[in-house]
Amino acid sequence: MPVLKVGALMRYYINNQAEAAVHGATVSDALQDAVTQYPNLRFHVFDSEGKLRRHINVFVNDQNVRELGGLETKLNESDRITLLASISGG
Repeated sequence: MPVLKVGALMRYYINNQAEAAVHGATVSDALQDAVTQYPNLRFHVFDSEGKLRRHINVFVNDQNVRELGGLETKLNESDRITLLASISGG
């Protein structure tokens, strides 16, 4: 099954783990499974309309999903999904 990896800032929301197994045929399905397993993650990944927050970057096997099929990117059992929050400053 696919594995979800999260950056250090989001580990708190998945029980202080660096990664978790998720189910889903697409990235969208896998992210929905992740927020079902770890409800505190939902607010940090999705906005109030259920859309991916702008500052969240999603990768499948080190390739940004924006370069693939977006959240509808198909997953294989051995895929690794990485969630990273963009950080900016001024």
